[in-house]
Order: sequence, then C-alpha cells, then structure tokens
Amino acid sequence: MRSSLVRFFLVLVICTSVFARDEQRLTQLKEAVKSLEAVMGDSAAPKADRPRLERKLDALKQELAILEERDGIEIRERKLREGVSNQNREWLREKLQTVSSVPTAVEARQQLLDVARAKATTERAALIAQREDTSAPTNDARRAELDEHLYTKNEEIRSIALQQEAAEFELMLIQLGKKLREQLLNEEDLSMRLWVRTWLEKKAEQQSYAIRAKQASALLLNVAENLHVTQDGLDLARQKLAKFDEELQLLERQSSFLHRNPQLDQLVARQKAQQQYVGLRIPLIIDQLEALHRSADFLESQEQLAAHEVKLLEEQIAAMRAAYLDRLLPPITAVAIIILLYLLSSRLVLPRRYHKEELFMARRLGRYGIILLVAVIFAIYLMEDLRLIATTLGLVSAAIVISLQDVCSSFFGWSVIMVSRKFIIGDRLEIDGVRGDVLDIQLLRTTLLEVNNWLGVDQPTGRVVIVPNNFIFKTKVFNFCHGHPFIWGIVEVTVTYSTPAAEATALFQKVLEEETRENFVEAQKASMVMQQRYGVEDAEYIPKIYTRITDSGITFSLIYVSHYRFCSSTRNRINLRLIAELEKNSRIQLAYNTLEVHASRAHPDQPSAVLGGDPKQLQFFARPRP
Repeated sequence: MRSSLVRFFLVLVICTSVFARDEQRLTQLKEAVKSLEAVMGDSAAPKADRPRLERKLDALKQELAILEERDGIEIRERKLREGVSNQNREWLREKLQTVSSVPTAVEARQQLLDVARAKATTERAALIAQREDTSAPTNDARRAELDEHLYTKNEEIRSIALQQEAAEFELMLIQLGKKLREQLLNEEDLSMRLWVRTWLEKKAEQQSYAIRAKQASALLLNVAENLHVTQDGLDLARQKLAKFDEELQLLERQSSFLHRNPQLDQLVARQKAQQQYVGLRIPLIIDQLEALHRSADFLESQEQLAAHEVKLLEEQIAAMRAAYLDRLLPPITAVAIIILLYLLSSRLVLPRRYHKEELFMARRLGRYGIILLVAVIFAIYLMEDLRLIATTLGLVSAAIVISLQDVCSSFFGWSVIMVSRKFIIGDRLEIDGVRGDVLDIQLLRTTLLEVNNWLGVDQPTGRVVIVPNNFIFKTKVFNFCHGHPFIWGIVEVTVTYSTPAAEATALFQKVLEEETRENFVEAQKASMVMQQRYGVEDAEYIPKIYTRITDSGITFSLIYVSHYRFCSSTRNRINLRLIAELEKNSRIQLAYNTLEVHASRAHPDQPSAVLGGDPKQLQFFARPRP
C-alpha cells in the first residue's frame, strides 16, 4: 500500500511539473544565452575557450528558437480554437436574427386552420353519409360525383393538416430560438462555475440538443419523401388536366348542333365534371407543396441550430474540463505534499517516539487523519459538488440511517473508543464473557486474540474474535490493565478442623509474602497512576488472608496481586510452594470429602435380639467425615 502511495505521489509530481516545464526552460535558456554572450563579449575571456563557447551558444539559440516556435504554434492553436468558438457563437446569433421571436401570428393562423379543418371534416362526414345512404336513389353518375367530391375534400383536409404541421414546426423553431437567445444572453464565465453540477448540466443539454437534431433530421427526411410524392401527384394532376382538355376537344368535334348524341353529351358532361374537380384539386396540392416546403425550411433551421449548439456546448465542455483540471491542480498538489509528509513522518519521526502497539496505532490514526484532511481540502474546493451529493443523499438519508444503523453506531463507537482512550491495542478485555487481548481497533470493529476459555489459564486459545464497535454502547467492558496492569487473584486452601489455625495462618502468610513480594512493590508504584487520574486510592497493596468455616473444614483465602499476563503463573507458583510446605509440616492437614461407615445391632425388643443377634440384622449408615 505504501509503495502504491509513493508511485501515486510521483505521478502527481510529474504531471504537475509538465505544465510549467516549457516556461521554465525558456527562461533558463534566455538567461544562459545572455550569460554566454556576456562572457564572449568580455575581452579578458581566454581565446582558446571561444570556439567551444560559440558552439554552445549556437546550440542554446537553436533550442531557444525551437521552443519559441512551438510556443507560437500553441498560441495560434489556442486562438484558432477561440476563433472557432466565436464563429459558432456568431453564426448562432446571425441565424437567430432570422427566426421570429413572436409566436402570436403563428398561433392565430393555427386557430384559423383548426376552424377550417373542423369545417372540412364535417363536410367530409356529410359526403360519406350521402354516399353510404341506401334509402336515397343514386345512379352511377351521382356516385361518381360524390367520389370525386369526397376525394377533393380529402385533399383539402390534407392540405390543412400539412399547413398545421408547418405551423407546429414553426412554433418549435420559435421556441428553440427563444431558448438559444436566453442561453447566449445569460452565458456566464466558465471560471465562475467550475462545478461538476454545471458540467453535468452542459452534458445533459448537449445530449438534448443532439437528440433534437436527430429528430429534426428524421422529420426532414420524412417531409422530403412526402414532398417528392406530392410533387409527383401535382405533375400527374396537371397532365391529367391537359388530357381532359384534349379529350374534350375531340368529343366536341364529334358532335354538332344538328347532330346531337345524348350518350356523347353525357360523356362530355362527365369529363367536364372530372376536369372541374381535378382543377379544384390542383390548388390544394400546390398548398400542400408550399406547406411541405415551409416544414422543410423550419426543420432544416432547427437541425442547423441544434447541431451548432451541440458544437458550441462541446467546446464549452472541453473548456470547462480544462479549467476544472486546472482548478484541481492546487488541491491535488496539496494532497500529494500531505501524503509525502505523512510517509516521511511515519518512517522517521513516529518510530522515535512510539514503539510496537503504540507505533501501529499512531500510524493508523495518521492514515485516518490524512483521509479526513484530504476530504476537508476537496470539500473546500468542491463545495458545490459536495452540496449536490448531499442533496442527492438527503433524499435517501433516512433509509440509509435505518438500514445502516449498526454501521453508524459502530463508527461512533470507534470515535468514543479513540477519544476516551479507555482501552488501547494490547489491553486485555472481557466483553460478554469473551476474554482476549486487543489486536486492532478499526473504524467498525475491534479484533481480539482470545485467551483462557476452555484452557482455564491465561493463555491464548488461538482464536481471533471480531467484535463490532457498538459494544461500547450495549454491554459492560472489563479492562484488565486500565491505569496499571496489576489485578488481584485468589488461592483457596481448606484444612481440617484439627489443624492449628494460627500455625496454618502463619505458614500461609509467609508463603504469600515471599512469593508475591515483588509484585506488591510494583503494584504499589503503579497504583499512584490511578490515584493521580481519579483522585482516590486504588487499594491497599499488601498480602491478605481471609478465613471462613465450611462443611469440610476451615477455608483460607490467600489474596495476591499479579500482572494480568502472569496471573496464572503466579497462582501456580504459590500452589507449588504451598504443597512443598505442607509436605514438611504434618500438623496442617488439607480437608477433603470422605465417607465414614458405622454398624449397629437391632433393638433388643426386636426378635433378632432374642435369637442372640443375627449378623444379618445389622444396620449400616454412612456420613461424610472431613
């Protein structure tokens, strides 16, 4: 992990130095050229070094010229990008000047078209009703007339629909123009709004305009196809009208005033009626073409405006990205310096003051502190971004708190543990009947190395226990080494009632004092810490013996003190010494549970007594004896 942090820092330093390298190199080259020219202009300079200095000066001038040319190219590229951006913006302004900003006339025209369409629809419904009415007698001529009339009415309705569609496209163009005008007028300096929120808004606008441009392009293709079909229909209608003229001229030549043919007259009348309806439909088709042309113009303008707006937004997003990276440079540099200082201090400073568990904990707290400091630095620079994140999380904060209440309580438990310092790494704790030494204290859990349990002695069992940090709020915690590492222990010895109590007390007192003298001396010194911290005396650290009378004998309780890690070994040492002393002194007998059997004869009044006492009639009973 540390090696990855070092690599990360080196990459940051390299990226940071790239931005200023060219300018620094230019300054250094200019100073070097001036210095060499001054040296060569000095008459006191050795002539033997002049060729070498001239070669070096030429090399420096060549490098300086290359860097200046590259710098000039970058300046021209920057101006070109700015010029492209300005061209797009100016094109949008000029194009928007041709777009109407008042939709009143279009809306009034739409209302008139709605009325006309409603009227035409009603008339078409009446024509359909007449055509389908079977009660009224109709001949073929009347049915053909109704069909032509209905066909003409459909063309009229289509013409009105296309004009309405063109009006809708015009309104869409007016709305798009209004929106783009507002954006151009309210355009702010990007350096004043370098936020992720603004960047996301720009990306959303870009996607929206790109979708709008695609939609306009698709509609434009549909209108172009419709326009082509309508133009073909107009050409066919004109050709048909011309054919009617030719046909009528032929029919009129065949008839004369003196020789009238009724069938020929009916044919001429039908042809004239059809010619009339075709003539009525041609203006409607022309209106359709005009409406389609207007729709195509409006859609083409929408497509162009949306496409140029997409390009302009792309340029703004690129500029914002570059400016945002420049804005991130100071916090990234500060974070890199902080990480470097932490690595140096954790390797050089902390080991001189802390050791083992304390060093591990100091490094852990240092890492947490670095994370917190980095968060604070980025919060200062990215406050608006964090506000957006907070707003988003605020909508689901209640659910998060409820679902992660154990995680939150464990985190606050860690805070309480670190602030109160009631236990640290290496301390021995007992939590809910589990005893163990603290191996690690993390943000959400504490790790223990279990001791005692089924072993019955203070030795590690080999198991590791993970306890969530919220135990600090829910259960009792027993610390074996808070203040000082000495705890009290007890050894109980039970002797018989026949044992001299004073002699046993003296022996036990002697063994207890001799085996625990050093422990009590160290404990007395360590108890001063508790007295200074809490203002009260911890305890009187002297060997103590208490007695009590039990069923089996007299029980002596030998109270001793020991380091919590050596409590079992101290108890074992006292037991071995007591065994050795009791082997030497036969007057002190340990009490233990035994059974004593008594036999008695039956009562003399019973028949067994008369018979001389039958051994089979003996009664036995037992009682415990110490």
